[in-house]
Amino acid sequence: MAMSYKDTELTLGLPGEGSRGYSTGGGVYGELMKRGFIETLDDPHDLDLLSSTGEEFRGQVKPEDEQSEAANYSSIRNSTTAVKAPTAKDQVVGWPPVRSTRNKALDSKNLKNISSSKYVKVGADGAPYLRKVDLEMYTSYEELLTAMEKIFTSFTINGKQYMEDDRKQQVLLMKHAVVNGMVEYNQYVLTYEDKDNDWMLVGDVPWKMFKESCKRIRLMRSSESVDSTMLKQILSKFPRKPKSESLDSAGSDSGNNSPILGSGFQCTIGGSSLTSKLNVVKRVSSAVFPASIAAGAEVVEPHLSFKEVSNPQKQNLFISKLNVCCEIIDSSDPVKQDLKRETLIELVDFVSSGSAKFTEPAISAMCKMCATNLFRVFPPKYRSNFTGGETEDEEPMFDPAWSHLQIVYDLLVRFISYSSLDIKVAKKHVDHSFIVRLLDLFDSEDPRERDCLKTILHRIYGKFMVHRPFIRKAVSNIIYRFVFETERHNGMSELLEIFGSVISGFALPLKEEHKIFLWRALIPLHKPKSVGIYHQQLTYCVVQFIEKDPKLASTVIKGLLKYWPVTNSQKELMFLSELEEVLEMTSMDEFQKIMVPLFRRIRCCLNSSHYQVAERAHLLWNNEHILNLIGHNRQVILPLVFPAIERNTQNHWNQAVLNLTMNVRKMFCEMDEELVLACQCKLEEEHIKSNSAAEKRRITWERLETAAGVQPVVACNFLAPIKPSTCPVVC
Repeated sequence: MAMSYKDTELTLGLPGEGSRGYSTGGGVYGELMKRGFIETLDDPHDLDLLSSTGEEFRGQVKPEDEQSEAANYSSIRNSTTAVKAPTAKDQVVGWPPVRSTRNKALDSKNLKNISSSKYVKVGADGAPYLRKVDLEMYTSYEELLTAMEKIFTSFTINGKQYMEDDRKQQVLLMKHAVVNGMVEYNQYVLTYEDKDNDWMLVGDVPWKMFKESCKRIRLMRSSESVDSTMLKQILSKFPRKPKSESLDSAGSDSGNNSPILGSGFQCTIGGSSLTSKLNVVKRVSSAVFPASIAAGAEVVEPHLSFKEVSNPQKQNLFISKLNVCCEIIDSSDPVKQDLKRETLIELVDFVSSGSAKFTEPAISAMCKMCATNLFRVFPPKYRSNFTGGETEDEEPMFDPAWSHLQIVYDLLVRFISYSSLDIKVAKKHVDHSFIVRLLDLFDSEDPRERDCLKTILHRIYGKFMVHRPFIRKAVSNIIYRFVFETERHNGMSELLEIFGSVISGFALPLKEEHKIFLWRALIPLHKPKSVGIYHQQLTYCVVQFIEKDPKLASTVIKGLLKYWPVTNSQKELMFLSELEEVLEMTSMDEFQKIMVPLFRRIRCCLNSSHYQVAERAHLLWNNEHILNLIGHNRQVILPLVFPAIERNTQNHWNQAVLNLTMNVRKMFCEMDEELVLACQCKLEEEHIKSNSAAEKRRITWERLETAAGVQPVVACNFLAPIKPSTCPVVC
């Protein structure tokens, strides 16, 4: 009888359920039926394969009824009449064919337990089929593994060990078989996927948690679950025993067919026996599955490269390398020094790549490493006893350990500047003690180190806002000690350079704290002899204050006059340069408050015998703003400076100074010629009075000499009284 395409068409439906019929030739095929679950089994005994108790399920075909039931099913398949739908317990659909476990769950008497079932799929690498198991049917990992052995009889599952403490199931400890230092790849590891889509080892968590989080189970090859890099780390952490001992132990266990709860075990599955000497490793899932590596920081060797470890392990390796670099290497061991230098370079590259995550342990390790390598006391023999630090004529001294210090400073700069650094966590470790010791390093003789410190302190001040008042106070204390006690410090210019940018960021109106810093710290810095080293930075700071608050100009000028040098010409030149910058920022009102004492000092500078001082004082009139201030107050200023100008025109030895003096006199004549003439007349009158007084003084001395020469000298034991002269003596 020929069959058409419709006769061979596959249809969906419940087992035993009717389908539409088709007429072909001389007969009509009955309603086509999807074959039932029992028809897929060659041996009905297979229905008990997954039973954890070994009992027969209700509604299952018994062995003594095999022939009758087979006959019944045969008649059903050959029947051309309609067949009644099977009972509820037979209406099971889907692929793969479910076995007695699901039939039991669908038993009418156990329908109330359906809601408590938890079916998960089970697969194996290399197996062409999947299975489903109900985790609610098992009470421990041992029962689950026994069921897995029955399902996948041709696969060797990796060994297991169970521990009980106070009748509570503990975490299953998985073992890796090690033979002569190599992991055997012909074994399978039982793994599962949790709710977070992470693959974990079965047994890594308590049984109850495993049942709640398991989504599916997989028998994974060991060669796929562990990559080459992670294997090296695992093997390096295994405690090694002599080869003979391992072989003896393995041989002694060869006759045992049951799992051994000791250092070795034998597992027999499907007739195949495997005996291995295993070492128990805590948290093996941390090594096999990178998602849970955070708890296994101790397994990372610090001498490994960042390229040799997985991404989750890099953070632990980063901390390990920082801890290794905390060791101080003596200069007599160049091998260890080179190794430490290479480790520091690796750390800098790792932080520069942006892969580092500065958690609290990493921040703590970083600060500890920097403190150990950087914070030190400088030997006093390197400091000069006569100068206040490094002078312009002296050559700078370089630290012989700079090749290592430079890398540490570079790492610290990158750490402070890291974009994702949590300031709330970092401030616990970059605390006041850390900042004070960092400030002490500014006294270093090496200018390269001071330059790095300048960058670091500036970024700490910018990022750690909570530390700003403390930094200002600490720097003020350094300045006080320098000005009033030691007058020796090598890093004053770097500190003032930092504060130049800090002052420019002060909010208005200025706080009283900031004004006190100007009065008590910055202005007294003009006193030390070594002011020339940091005078440029000091002037910038002072000008920044006046830009913020012009009313401070008079205070600054009074401070300059207080510390004005008398015998140091080079220092006097610096003061004149700073004075010009300050006067450019000075308003008319503030200028009038200090112009009298100021131009009395400038008058002395105009008549200075040091030509550079006199020349620099005359150049103040070339500044338009200063000239404008003088022009508006010429009635007061010109009488003060005109005598000095006239004196220079008459007897100054330097021609350049004479030319500048004539230019200044010409400027005054252009401003107010009448005032110049009045000053000149007054000066001439004073000159006449002075000459008259000098002439009288000369005559008086002559009369005194004459009177003294008239009296004879008498040799006697007493002095004869001298009669007073009749002419008065005018002195």
